[in-house]
Amino acid sequence: MSSKVTYLIAFLAVIFGLYGILDLASGDTQPAATATPDAKLVTLWQATESVTMGDKLNASHLKRVTLPQAEAAQLGAGDNVDLGLVPATLAARDIAAGEWVFPEQLSQPGQPGYLDLLTSEGMVLYPLTISATNLVDNYIHPGDYIDLLTVSSPDTNLSDAHARLASFGGVRAGLLMQNVRVMSLDNQSDNGVKAKVGVNGETQTTVVIEVLPQTVSRLSLAQRTMSIEIYRSQRQHPIPDAEVSDVIANYTGIKELRGNTAIQRQEALR
Repeated sequence: MSSKVTYLIAFLAVIFGLYGILDLASGDTQPAATATPDAKLVTLWQATESVTMGDKLNASHLKRVTLPQAEAAQLGAGDNVDLGLVPATLAARDIAAGEWVFPEQLSQPGQPGYLDLLTSEGMVLYPLTISATNLVDNYIHPGDYIDLLTVSSPDTNLSDAHARLASFGGVRAGLLMQNVRVMSLDNQSDNGVKAKVGVNGETQTTVVIEVLPQTVSRLSLAQRTMSIEIYRSQRQHPIPDAEVSDVIANYTGIKELRGNTAIQRQEALR
């Protein structure tokens, strides 16, 4: 065998040997790693603007943020955060823009302290029975300001919706209070304020209002002796007082006095 043939065979052997080595080197020398599942994601909520304690909080004040569970756990959330928002949800404390929001920072209707947050400082809530005779449906809503108009008679208790006047003497209508804030009306409120006992019928209803503590005694007496109606507050043109003679042109009430005692009252329609 010639030397050229010998060299060719040796060269081919080297080539095949190198190819085998490279094939072994490029092959999987370790078992395939087990695929790790994706990290669990957790939903949190972040305030997009500042909210003051006692203000209503809704979805417009928040943005949804999704974080890995490990990162969310560092913020105190091991699972998705459900704020349980309803239209009457209030901020239980001041919340700054960019702050993470959790259920304990909110107050829901029925929870302790909720009504304290809803009521203005120095004010109290009062459930007032009113006449529904002239009440327009869906015209007055929680948050509106109203005037309280009373119709009274020295001879007849007009707090009874079915009371009928036996005489017109001394009957008058006048403003009892102005610019009173409505908290709920007729137990049909989505702001979490409801009268425990309401008079719901065709002639009377209950409105919960926010008043100063010193006016409670007047209101308590008024609703037991007078017919009370509510109207949207008229700051520029307040409702004036009126007497029977203002609506019955030929009416006069005559009162005869002897000393300091009234002994006779007469009415005449001329």
